[in-house]
Amino acid sequence: MSELKNLDLNLLVVFEAVYSAGNISQAARRLGMSQPTISNALRRLRDSLDDPLFVRAGRGVHPTPRAMQMIGPVREALQMIESGVAPGDSFDPARSSRHFRLVVLDAMEPIIMPHVIRRIQDHKSISIENLAIVNTPMSDGLNDGSLDLVISGFLTESRDTQCEALAPVHLSMVARNDHPAIDGAFTLDHFQRLGHIALVPRMRALSRLEEALRRLDIQRHVAYSVTKFWSFPHILMTTDLVAALPTAFARVIARNYPLALYDLPFAYPDERIYMTWKTSRTNDPGHRWLRGEIAVALNAASAQAPDR
Repeated sequence: MSELKNLDLNLLVVFEAVYSAGNISQAARRLGMSQPTISNALRRLRDSLDDPLFVRAGRGVHPTPRAMQMIGPVREALQMIESGVAPGDSFDPARSSRHFRLVVLDAMEPIIMPHVIRRIQDHKSISIENLAIVNTPMSDGLNDGSLDLVISGFLTESRDTQCEALAPVHLSMVARNDHPAIDGAFTLDHFQRLGHIALVPRMRALSRLEEALRRLDIQRHVAYSVTKFWSFPHILMTTDLVAALPTAFARVIARNYPLALYDLPFAYPDERIYMTWKTSRTNDPGHRWLRGEIAVALNAASAQAPDR
């Protein structure tokens, strides 16, 4: 407690911004401060805590072990303070300086994020960071406060979290227009004979497709594995590979790429996308606002989607 007695809490705001940006000048832009002001605040915090907190790494900075130990509690404390001083249960994105950190399965990004971005694009002090699902320890991030929200498959290993089922997931087969081997419907023979592009195995594990293929004893040849859905469109357009993709995402990419969608040639179990967050943030006004906007985006997308 003696360390906190004379500590300016504004220094923790600077610390969190630098940690998130990994760069002093970017943190300064986010906070609307000058770079010398940020550097001076870091110097004061380093002196108070007797730790360098950040060391130079390339064009940015890298946190020290002490900084990595601090960041979770600091973020939790800053969010609790912001929630406590906010007027009532309201959240005004025009007045908030909130920085949200999400992991959004990239197949859901074009469905959800355009609506959310339009809601904040005119407000210079609020920002959203979408982290790579393949490189982010999602359960740990939720637990230590470094992540606000995860939108993906069900996180069975998360603890002290709330989980809400969102949109159902339907899959379609996708191939380039005028694929030489496909004439009419996409058949089970096509599925087993043609080469596939798919996510890497640890990401495929988030879906129930592999489980369904094993249960039905259906084989496929994955010729090319990737870590993100946005790798699919160009590869599909320029090769004879095929892919099983979430239908909502497939419809988005088919607007801009010469791709055709087909029904799956076998029954696929019901599956949903989930939104997961730490229980302590359930009543946070800003967090409730973000979850509400995501629900609005998904409802709008469902209303616009044609029947299959």
